[in-house]
Amino acid sequence: MSSISTTSPLSDDEYAELDLLLAKPALAQRAMDVSMLEGLITAAALSPNQLASSLWLPWVWDRAAGAEASTLDAADTARAEALARRHFDYMVEWLAKDPNSFEPIYECGREWSVPGWCTGFMRGTALDKPQWAALAVSHPEYLAPFKHLACATELDDEAAEEAMEAVIPSVIAINEAWARQRHLKSQAHSQAGSTVLREVPKTGRNDPCHCGSGKKYKKCCAGADSAAG
Repeated sequence: MSSISTTSPLSDDEYAELDLLLAKPALAQRAMDVSMLEGLITAAALSPNQLASSLWLPWVWDRAAGAEASTLDAADTARAEALARRHFDYMVEWLAKDPNSFEPIYECGREWSVPGWCTGFMRGTALDKPQWAALAVSHPEYLAPFKHLACATELDDEAAEEAMEAVIPSVIAINEAWARQRHLKSQAHSQAGSTVLREVPKTGRNDPCHCGSGKKYKKCCAGADSAAG
């Protein structure tokens, strides 16, 4: 991972500790593991909207429906949530400052599941449905690898290998496509109560899209930007 962050990334020992906490019998195998959790928070961190941890933490404890709270004791719950929030904060900063160095945790070892990571990512897209629905219309190819791998039972066929190769470029492309929206929302938030000046020129509908796809704006990200309002 990038060393530029002011938010401390989790160490290997902390990843292992978090994974053990989420696998405790008291959770009755309802919780995500670290691989799925990272997929979830990657999608949440990519969103142009600032998503509070209260939106994604329930899914960590209940990967099927996001409806259950932790059944660990108070100390273990607090420790697990602190580690998860720190990893999310690091992911937000990583994607903002050095997105081209992004890599999912499953690149670091076979103990981390590729389908699990992509399942978590797809769960994360449900946290901000209007944004992701618009992106699925304008750039369906961005979401295709996650959808394919979330359902994969074998990872050694040609289609799965192609999808795995597309995950990192897709994350980087999504991040780039929404960077302008995040910039404007962050600026508006920091200047709440005052007039917000647009630092990024408004893209004309027939201009090249700001995401760099080469398409006209009206054929590309106009729908996603309109949904962001």
